[in-house]
Order: sequence, then C-alpha cells, then structure tokens
Amino acid sequence: MKKATGQRGSWFAKVDGEQLPCVHKYWLKKLDYHDPYVREVDGLPASKVSEFVDAIQSGKRVVLTDDTPHMGPEGYPTGFTRKAYVAIYQVEHVQYDETDGLRFRLAKRLDDLI
Repeated sequence: MKKATGQRGSWFAKVDGEQLPCVHKYWLKKLDYHDPYVREVDGLPASKVSEFVDAIQSGKRVVLTDDTPHMGPEGYPTGFTRKAYVAIYQVEHVQYDETDGLRFRLAKRLDDLI
C-alpha cells in the first residue's frame, strides 16, 4: 500500500512525490466515471479546471477518493469532504466537455492507498 497526502481545496494528492489528480467515488458507476460539474462556474478559475483535466488526459492515472458529498438546494453536490484515499487507477477514454463535464473509464487498479 502506498500513502497519499493532499491539502484542503486541492484537486491533487501526492503519492511517492508525484502529484496525481483526485476523483470522487460518488461519480463512479461500475467502471465508468462521469462528473458533470467539472467546469468553469461559480468563480472557479479556468486554470484550475484545465490543469486538472490536462493531468488526467496526459497522465492517464487518477487517485480515487471516498468522500462525503455536501448537497445543495437543487439536489446536487456543491462540495465534498474527503474521508479516504482508495486507490490509484489507470484510466482510458478520457473526455471533457464544458457542457457534459468529465468522463472516463477505470482501466486498471494500480495501487491501493492509505
């Protein structure tokens, strides 16, 4: 098992000295991931979104996290509180679109995390 460490507000965690993008288990259905809210809204800087998406598209690896969602009045998550780091996964078929959000498929579990 490897150890992941992150900081509040960051979309990345450090594992063995490398920064890897973190994705929420909440948006995972079997092996398919779809987060429709990864986009430039509500004052979220475009640079934060593009850095995150670029890291997934180029590195093809993510840290899956287990989180508690904070539900907004419209019934969708407005944020998350991290409970645990689950594992590092290799991903494939990464797609990003400002309207549809972020999609990809978990291809292979690489390392379990603590």
